[in-house]
Amino acid sequence: MLHLTLMRYFFILTLIFFPLISAQGAEQIVNPQLQDQARTYRTQGYKLQSQGDLAGALTYYQKAAELDPTYIEVINDIGVIYEGLNDLEGAIAMYNKALAVNGDYLPTYTNLAFLYEKKGDIPNATYYWEKRYELGQEGEYWREVSAQHLLALGTYPQVKKTMLEKQALRLSKELVYSREQERLKTIEEAKLHFDIGSNLFLQADYTAAIKEFETVLSLNPADDELKAQTMEFYKKAERMRTKTAAENDIQEALNDMKKEDYLAAGEKLKNALSGVFRLAQEK
Repeated sequence: MLHLTLMRYFFILTLIFFPLISAQGAEQIVNPQLQDQARTYRTQGYKLQSQGDLAGALTYYQKAAELDPTYIEVINDIGVIYEGLNDLEGAIAMYNKALAVNGDYLPTYTNLAFLYEKKGDIPNATYYWEKRYELGQEGEYWREVSAQHLLALGTYPQVKKTMLEKQALRLSKELVYSREQERLKTIEEAKLHFDIGSNLFLQADYTAAIKEFETVLSLNPADDELKAQTMEFYKKAERMRTKTAAENDIQEALNDMKKEDYLAAGEKLKNALSGVFRLAQEK
């Protein structure tokens, strides 16, 4: 009898604890040291990305994702790199993977909305703008951007009503609140121009990138870190534009020399040397 009682007791304990043990085993646990290494890889990848080395950045981002498959920011980064490399299907796959890890990660909805809009896929663009709008917080800049895109696409009439109600409410706020909202809006607008400029930089369109960075600096946002990053990218874009122009002038000069147009070649070499001297002085 005692033996049977013990058997029943053991059976009950098994029923209670086995599901807990199984559930814990199903969760993916990442070693903290591996997480730290993954973050180091992401930092190295971002550095290469800022230098325009998308392939190199991708290598480090992928290493980070291998070490920490739940590292949603780096999964999203890989999608951005694929998009920069014009691999839109690869980018979509990575963005969807990021949302599978965390369905509330808002930057990925924005990235997908922009991507589908660029592809001319209005239904999917609308879907992701709607999700970004609905998951956003009241007064958040990217929620406002989502609303503007939905209004432009003409596919979400409820947004217009909501925006009008918000505008009426905003008019009733005190002056201090209005000024604070304006300050935040300026910061978000500056961030948007910074993001656009960064993407243009990665695409080697340095002249257009410089204009975006100049817009950020003219807005003078109350964000010292953003202004410092903008100035750093601005200087990089200026150097890359000067370097590219010098390389083009040298190539054209060589072509002119082959044609025995030495006067034109001399002018182009003069321009190239001027750029080279400017770069040397900045070192």
